Amino acid sequence: MSICKTFGAVAGAFVIAATMFTGTANAATLETVDADASATYWLAVVPGSLTDPDRPLDWSQATSVTLNCDPATGDHPNPKAACDLIEKSGSIASIEKGAICPKIYMPVTAFASGGEQYRETYPNKVCLNSDKGAVYQF
Repeated sequence: MSICKTFGAVAGAFVIAATMFTGTANAATLETVDADASATYWLAVVPGSLTDPDRPLDWSQATSVTLNCDPATGDHPNPKAACDLIEKSGSIASIEKGAICPKIYMPVTAFASGGEQYRETYPNKVCLNSDKGAVYQF
């Protein structure tokens, strides 16, 4: 089941977090900090790309959730699975890549702040879900 939330209360946090990142990206992680297993994460998926000027980030269409680990809670639809995956991998950035990625270009960018600073652009939402599993399945 997919739960989409309007980008609301945490919008300011993501705008601030987005301005903290520097450099350029080619669908790669720009900055990560090792995850804290007991941390709170603010996760967002934003349509658009960090690097493609023809597909800029569309924050008005962003979806977001809060994920607390230890204990696993928050408005994430499956906090236990997401926290277990982060703990097993050591960080969101370290979660192993999936195998399913259709050749459809509708870029989305995943953001995390709080327990880890992370952002990465994917060709589409299926690729993101395949690569990051339960963490961004909302």
